[in-house]
Amino acid sequence: MIKIFRILRRKQLKEEQFQIDYEKYYTVVYKQLYYLLGSNELAEDITQEVFIKYYNTKEDIEFVGAWLSKVATNLALNHIRGEKRRLKREENMLEDVNNIFSIEDQIFRNEQIKSVRNILSSLSNEQSTCLILKFSGYSYEEIHNATGIPKNNISQIIARGKKKFLKLYEGEGDLNVL
Repeated sequence: MIKIFRILRRKQLKEEQFQIDYEKYYTVVYKQLYYLLGSNELAEDITQEVFIKYYNTKEDIEFVGAWLSKVATNLALNHIRGEKRRLKREENMLEDVNNIFSIEDQIFRNEQIKSVRNILSSLSNEQSTCLILKFSGYSYEEIHNATGIPKNNISQIIARGKKKFLKLYEGEGDLNVL
């Protein structure tokens, strides 16, 4: 009987901790995913998926923010890879069709998003990850926990990544994003 109470109490504590973590990290995870994916709906969907994985995990997580960030990044990258494959299939099917229904502003915005994603993919993995996490609101400590990069190196990686990003971005157009 005591064992059942302990199990129920542990489950209750886990649910209370989940609620606290959900309220604390939801916006941070959402922002990170929005920066990676550029879509409100997609960022919301994947944010929910991240928290479902967190809720269902059996392991004890020491650094919740870092764990959530890593899961969010992995899910976003999986989605981006799948999107690339889907887009390639669509491009092959629609090679001869011009998109005459596009709105000029939407085209411009899509080009900007594509440009930013291309530039981020041309940066080193460390630089792009650190830039995304930093501009998603993560502290150096949380970036260190998520990536395993020594804290002393993070600011230098971000500075170099930002400089390289701006140089590449300005080379494609005269807009400053960061």
